[in-house]
Amino acid sequence: MARSASILRLRTSFWYLPSFYGTMAFILAIGTLLLDNYILSYKGAEKYIPTIFLSDIGLSQTILSSIASSLLTMTTITFSTILVVLTTYLSEFSPRALQNFITDHATQRVLGIFTAGFIYCIILLLFLKETTEEQLFLVPSFAVAIAILCLIVFVFFIQHVTTWIQVSNLLHNITVETVECMEELFEESDASIHDAPWDDWESQDITTKEPIIVMSKEPGYVQYIDIKALVKKAYVADCIVRVERQQGDYINEHTPLLSIWGSGDKINENSFLSLITVSISRAPLEDVEFGIRKVTEIGVRALSSGINDPSTAVHCIEQLGTLLSKLASMQGPQPYFNDKNRNLRIIVKTPDFFDYLDIAFSPILRYGKIDIDVISSIIHVLKIIADHSPTFRKKAIWKYTKHTTETIKEETYYELEKERLNRNLKELLFSLGQGKEYQKLLIK
Repeated sequence: MARSASILRLRTSFWYLPSFYGTMAFILAIGTLLLDNYILSYKGAEKYIPTIFLSDIGLSQTILSSIASSLLTMTTITFSTILVVLTTYLSEFSPRALQNFITDHATQRVLGIFTAGFIYCIILLLFLKETTEEQLFLVPSFAVAIAILCLIVFVFFIQHVTTWIQVSNLLHNITVETVECMEELFEESDASIHDAPWDDWESQDITTKEPIIVMSKEPGYVQYIDIKALVKKAYVADCIVRVERQQGDYINEHTPLLSIWGSGDKINENSFLSLITVSISRAPLEDVEFGIRKVTEIGVRALSSGINDPSTAVHCIEQLGTLLSKLASMQGPQPYFNDKNRNLRIIVKTPDFFDYLDIAFSPILRYGKIDIDVISSIIHVLKIIADHSPTFRKKAIWKYTKHTTETIKEETYYELEKERLNRNLKELLFSLGQGKEYQKLLIK
């Protein structure tokens, strides 16, 4: 968690890249004007520049105004296309999936390049003035080159939108982003649990003393917890801090957010509270659970009566299998953080692997249990996850397998459907080392 919440929010904001490109376009416009005056100020410089690249003041202004109006039109079309995509995401997929398209750097670069081209031409029109008779200018050639670049980018954007609007590509992008988040936050390990620093005085200290409870001052979602800063702050204040809410939790005013054990004279509650970012919306700032929920929501939406697309739900289940298989091979969230002297400073509540399974599959299981393809896919994916899991993870998968069979036992299936489910269930149980339990869980 080396990056701060402000940097993360800046990088995921919609205006970040367009503003950067617009600023660079302003600087480039001034620079090319100065370069134009510098080159053409020498007598005879026109001999070394092909006349096709030079324009008089009238032609230059005509070219620049035409390009500026064309780029403004292209920018308007791009914004309209983005609104159509967002409407499609809202109606067909999930409101949470909007962030993936809006924060996509390819989309932001397209708008940034169009904005930059427009600003470049407007600045040139503003400062381009004839100072001598029959003066020629080189900058319209630069503007034409930028216009051609914008046209190429516009064609790319059309192709980009047609790719992004496909649910398979959306699910793939969400999966890739979530896997990258896992690799950044978690470590590959076969260890079943993190080292718990309970073998020294610290455990005695927090069980015998009453903590200082720090309350939230505003409602919203816990968007980001700056663990590194909390460790430094706790080290300076010589205290132990337990974060009472997980990233992504919704809290109200006066909700207990931190418990602090230490000397009250050294503890500034507001300084600790400032290291936890609370926002009105949940954002994908190093939040693995949020990525899993987005895939699940798309699957649930696909099972609704208005859409009725079980194939998309099956695709979502397969992507969830990819995410949870990767997560199963990792340690998961770290609950304890020590200072440089290896003294316990921060305790964070973390979900276990069963919680991730429940978040991923239970909503789809609840609404899709009458669909044989959905149920069969869930059991098959659980088998794949079990094959990629160390022994200590299989206990959670076994627990969720029993939950799945209990959920569907009241449903009525045809004989061929039962055979298919039982075949997948048998493979899952043998992967979990629970083959003896097959007769108990057999779907009859």
